Amino acid sequence: MSLLPSSVLSHLGINVKDIDRMERFYVNVFGFAVSDRGVRFNGQKVVFMTKSADDHHQLVLLEGRPVAEIFNVVNQISFGLHSLEDLRSAVPLLKANGVEDIVQIDHGNSWSIYFKDPEDNPIEVFVDTPFHTPQPCRGELDLAQSAGSILAQTEALCRSRPDFALRGEWQQAMSQRIQSTLQGGESHA
Repeated sequence: MSLLPSSVLSHLGINVKDIDRMERFYVNVFGFAVSDRGVRFNGQKVVFMTKSADDHHQLVLLEGRPVAEIFNVVNQISFGLHSLEDLRSAVPLLKANGVEDIVQIDHGNSWSIYFKDPEDNPIEVFVDTPFHTPQPCRGELDLAQSAGSILAQTEALCRSRPDFALRGEWQQAMSQRIQSTLQGGESHA
C-alpha cells in the first residue's frame, strides 16, 4: 500500500451549538485570533481562528452541532505548552476564566490538566516531560508543588515502570520506527 506524500497535522474543526460563546472561550482562554468568519454554502456560520500568522486557521468552529446530542465524538482537543511553569500558571488563569473541574494527571511522558470547554468538549493542556514510559500511565499530579518535586516524582514514576527511557532516547527510536514505516517496513492492514 502506498503512503500519501509527507504531511503534518494542520488544523481541527469542531461543530458547535453556540458559535459566539465558543469563539469567546477560545479567544479569552487560549488567545486565538479570528482570521475569518462567514456563512457557508448551506447557511452555517463558520469562524476560522489561529495563533500563528503562518497558519490561516488552526481551529475552525462550525455551527450546527445538535443541541440534544447524546454522545460527543470529540475525545479531546490538546494544547501543548512550553514549560512546567506555564502549566502551573494555567490552573489559576483557567479558574479566573470560570473553568471548573480541572483534573491534573502525571502521564510520565507529560504533565496534563483536563477540563471542558463551554460545550463539554474535553480539553487537555500539557507539557512534555524529559522522560518516556509506555502509555497509558496515570500518576498523581499536584501543580501546587515545586517544579523540582514534580520532576522528581515523575522520574520515580517512570523509572518504576518497564521500558523507561529518557525522552531523547525514545525520540531517536521513534524516528527510526517512522522511517521504517515510510520505507514500507511496517503497516497495519
